[in-house]
Amino acid sequence: MAWTSSFTLPPEIEFENNTGNETQNDVPVVLSKVVNINGLFWPMLFTTLIIAANCLSLAAFGVEKRLRTYNNYFIINLSILDLLVGLSLTTGVVHTYFGYYPLNQVFCKILGGLGQAVTSSSNFVVVIICADRHRATYDPINHYMTRSKRKALFVNSLPWIAALAFWMPFVTVWEFIDDFDNGRHCVRRFTHNPWAYVVNITVLFYLPLVLVVVLYLRIFRKIQKTVGGKNVRKTSQGNDHASTIMNTSAMGGNMREFSTSSITSPNDIHVESVKKKRDVSMSLPKMRGHSKFLNDSGHAVKSESAAETRKAQRTLLFIVLSFVISWMPNSIIRLIYAIEPVLIVPGLPRSVTLFFSWMTFCNSLLNPISYAITQPLLRATLRNMMTCRGR
Repeated sequence: MAWTSSFTLPPEIEFENNTGNETQNDVPVVLSKVVNINGLFWPMLFTTLIIAANCLSLAAFGVEKRLRTYNNYFIINLSILDLLVGLSLTTGVVHTYFGYYPLNQVFCKILGGLGQAVTSSSNFVVVIICADRHRATYDPINHYMTRSKRKALFVNSLPWIAALAFWMPFVTVWEFIDDFDNGRHCVRRFTHNPWAYVVNITVLFYLPLVLVVVLYLRIFRKIQKTVGGKNVRKTSQGNDHASTIMNTSAMGGNMREFSTSSITSPNDIHVESVKKKRDVSMSLPKMRGHSKFLNDSGHAVKSESAAETRKAQRTLLFIVLSFVISWMPNSIIRLIYAIEPVLIVPGLPRSVTLFFSWMTFCNSLLNPISYAITQPLLRATLRNMMTCRGR
C-alpha cells in the first residue's frame, strides 16, 4: 500500500493521497500564480475571520469585568485555543500560495506537534464544558458551592497539559527519532502508518465526540425529566386544590356544627409549617440573581440562577452542534482513507476533500458567534467597542 502526498493542505490537516507511482517529489515546487491566487482568497478570508472573531471575543472579556464569570472562563479558554488554531492556519494559507511548505523541517516537526495539540485541546475543552454542565445539572448545589476562579483555571488547564503530553511525543518526538523526511509539503510521520492514522483521528474527534454525546444526552434527559416532574407536581397540586374546594363545599353545613378553635387538622399544621419556612426564607439575606432555599438541615443555600443556567445550556448547545457538524465529514473521510485509501482517492475530487478539510475548522469561527448569540452582555460590549462608546 503506497502512502504518498499530493494535497496542499495546512500542516494540521495534511491528508495524503494514494497516487500510484507518483511521489511527493514529483509534485512541482512552484504552481501557477493564477491558480494559487484563485485558490487563495477563501482560505485567507476564512483564516482572517477566525482570528478576528476570537480576538474580538477575548477583547470583550477583557474590557467587561461582568463577563468574567465562572462559566465564561471555559469560553475564554476555548476562544484562546480557537485563536491559536486560526494563527496556525496561516502557514496553510502560505502553503497554498507557494505550493510548498514555507518553513524548514525542524519547524515542520515542532509546529506539527503543537498544531495537533492545540486542535485537540480545543475539542476536549468542549468535553470539559459538557462535564461541568453535567455536574451543574445533576448536583447543582455542590457544583455552585465549589465554583471558584482557581478551580476554573485548573480544570481549563487539563486539556492543554494532556494534549501536549500526548501529541508532542506522537508527532514531534517520533519524527525526530526516525529522522523522518517531511518533504516539501510537511507530511506527518503517522500518515504513513494506517493504525497510527486511525489513532490520530480517534483522539482528535471520535473520542471527544463519544464523551460529548453521552454527557449531553444525560443532561438533556435530566432536564426533560425535571420539567416533566414540575408539570406533574403542578397538575397534582391543582387537582388536590380542586378536590379540597369540592369537599369543603359539600361539607359546609356540617362544618359549622364544630368549633374551629378546638380542632387542628393535619392540613392546618402543614400550612403553618410552610408559612414558617416561607417567613424564614423571606428573612434570609438577598442573593442577587441566584435561587435561594432551605436545605434539610435548615441552612440557607443557593445555586445557579435559572437565567444563568439557560444561558449556559444554550451556549453549550451551539458549541456542541458546531463541533459535530464541522468535524464529522472530514473525520469520516479520514477514517475510511486510513482503512482503505482506494475507497476515497479515485472517486472523491480533490476540491471536495480540500473543502471538508477546511470545514473542520469552522467551529473555531462558529464558537465566538455562538457566544454573542447567547450572551446579551457580550453583544452589548462588542457593540460598544465597535462604536467606540462606553458601557
